[in-house]
Amino acid sequence: MTTDREAAGKALYEERMKLLDGLWMPDAPPWAELPEDVKERWRTYTD
Repeated sequence: MTTDREAAGKALYEERMKLLDGLWMPDAPPWAELPEDVKERWRTYTD
């Protein structure tokens, strides 16, 4: 995996995570605590 791909997936996740408060949703876990398969799903959204 490239660091660009990792950074893009993390950036997208963190951007969307900020929207949860406005939707009255519970906080999402930090990127570092996500299982690898969930991180990979976010990475694929940026491919």
